[in-house]
Amino acid sequence: MSKYRAAFYIRVSTGEQTKGYSLEGQKDILNAWAMEMEWKWVKTYYDEASAKDTKRKKFQEMITDAKNGLFDGICIVDSDRFSRSTKDLLTVMDDLLAYSVKLHIHNLQHIDIYSEQGRFTLTNLAAFSEFFRGQLATKIRAGVKQKMKKEWFGQAPYGYSIVSDAEGSRKKNTHLVVNPTEQEVLTQMRTLKNQDKSYSEIAAILNKNSVPTRLQRNGNTCSWHACTVRNILTRPQVDLKKKKEL
Repeated sequence: MSKYRAAFYIRVSTGEQTKGYSLEGQKDILNAWAMEMEWKWVKTYYDEASAKDTKRKKFQEMITDAKNGLFDGICIVDSDRFSRSTKDLLTVMDDLLAYSVKLHIHNLQHIDIYSEQGRFTLTNLAAFSEFFRGQLATKIRAGVKQKMKKEWFGQAPYGYSIVSDAEGSRKKNTHLVVNPTEQEVLTQMRTLKNQDKSYSEIAAILNKNSVPTRLQRNGNTCSWHACTVRNILTRPQVDLKKKKEL
């Protein structure tokens, strides 16, 4: 058995479990690779977080262990598991080398990433991936912004409910409709406010009349509070007609 000690770094972020980057999937790949190379497995580090920076709990733990000489190499499935920033990837890679620890990338296992040609290849591949992700994120933001002009996003204001048209498992044409019950309460609030009642007084009247709130805790309806009444009455009114025209 080789004396070369290898650690595994495995990372997933939201939504990636179903896109070929599951924790178990990465672990199986790295286990098979280590057995093939006859490396001695030492420790596995799992992170469920974005790789936008290196501020990840297990990632930082791994760097500390590298400084302390716990292993000789770190195995990852792909470079974006390590970092999605080309600069961070190369910087950490150089830092690890200063601790006599090498980075091993399964998808680039036939390339010596520490040679001039290999580093050039790694840099270009990482830069291309970073550029592609940036372009994709820009398009997604633009799409969401356009959709928001036509559809409602977020929680419905008091006095309204959210409805959507179903299209298979997806929802479209999400918009607000009047909630008659809440509109009656809203009218009562405005009437009391026009009578110079304070927000605290309005909340007390609603509670006295057993008017239910939206919120429930442990199966019980929560009480009205002055801040809740204030937030509802000072929120800009919704123009449903204008939203439909957009």
